[in-house]
Amino acid sequence: MLRLLQFLGFLIVAIYSSNLYLYYFMKGITGFKPLYWYVMTIGLALSLILVTQGLTKVPRHILIWLWVFLCYSLFNFLYSSQSAEVQQVLIQNIQSTALLFSFIVIIQQSGTRNVRLVLLTILFFAVLINFFDFISPTWSKVPGRAAGLYTNPNASGKVLLFLMVASIPLVPLRYRLLFCLFVGFGILVTFSRSTWVLWVIALMGLAGSGDIVLKNKGISFVLMGLLSGAIVYSLLTGGLYSLLADSGAAQYLKPQTIARLGGDRSALAGDASIVSRAEVAKLAWNVFQEYPWLGAGLGYTREWGHILPHNMYLMMAAEGGVLGLAVFVALIIALWHNTDSVGKIIIVLFALKSMSSHNMLDQPTMLILLALIAVSFNLKGSNSEYKKEVSNGVVS
Repeated sequence: MLRLLQFLGFLIVAIYSSNLYLYYFMKGITGFKPLYWYVMTIGLALSLILVTQGLTKVPRHILIWLWVFLCYSLFNFLYSSQSAEVQQVLIQNIQSTALLFSFIVIIQQSGTRNVRLVLLTILFFAVLINFFDFISPTWSKVPGRAAGLYTNPNASGKVLLFLMVASIPLVPLRYRLLFCLFVGFGILVTFSRSTWVLWVIALMGLAGSGDIVLKNKGISFVLMGLLSGAIVYSLLTGGLYSLLADSGAAQYLKPQTIARLGGDRSALAGDASIVSRAEVAKLAWNVFQEYPWLGAGLGYTREWGHILPHNMYLMMAAEGGVLGLAVFVALIIALWHNTDSVGKIIIVLFALKSMSSHNMLDQPTMLILLALIAVSFNLKGSNSEYKKEVSNGVVS
């Protein structure tokens, strides 16, 4: 019975991390709603608890945070407008709380190495699909930008980045740099500019922690720093477009892609999304200043008549004030405490990506990765499985 439940756990992780559950539903291939998958996931976790005769090894600090986040959501809801849209935000937070807890249970019972293997497999196919999607647009909803089954290029780049770091312990040490370059090309064709920079930061973090071995670490760090700076500079000046326009990739560039690269001007000045995000960020900051302690209420940024903040910190500050911001930062601190080197890199990327994304806590794939960090913490602290993985060279 336990093995069957563990197999279902692997299947659940694969379906979420590949986005198949949402892709099939959005395309009308199946009428199986995401909510049904959530119920199945929670039911699977409860079944594992029953079969193993109790709740064991769940990190206490994460349990405390889950309880605090749930209480915060309910409290924040009380002084909100309590509209139908805000009610959906409350339901979403409750779902995220239940899913994160469920993923922790599933990963613990299935084994971190096995879960990483599933993520590695999904990552490999996702990168290949992105290559195909760029050359022959099939799945992406944005012409000229690959997205694969994630349909959203930004979401695709984010998932590939995090799966790369999470699964790298399974890649033989001598092939890890090549592996990161392979994933990097999959991220490149999404044209997610923030993810490009974060990929370089991830590479620097992996090299600094020893998870990637470089012969001349000092020189390599300088080169990677220059690469990151070159990306930002080329976006500011529009030079990246000029470079790609003179290459074989020019035939695949679409108007939306050219606009993100800047054409003959700055990509940041010429892109309407950057301008609109800057405006809404300023608006969120003004709301925070008006309601500094408790914010304007749960879901306020869903009702204010503008696009969402695209920034977790500003969204939590506008909706929950200092209290909401503290709750979110507390999660980062709780996960950072005593995790391994790969977990710390994921947390840094999570913290940085939260500056350009407002849905870091409502995507199942991200919750799986947070659960993996939490379980790695617990294994490192008291479980023999972690020691076994270290001795076998699986964990750096």
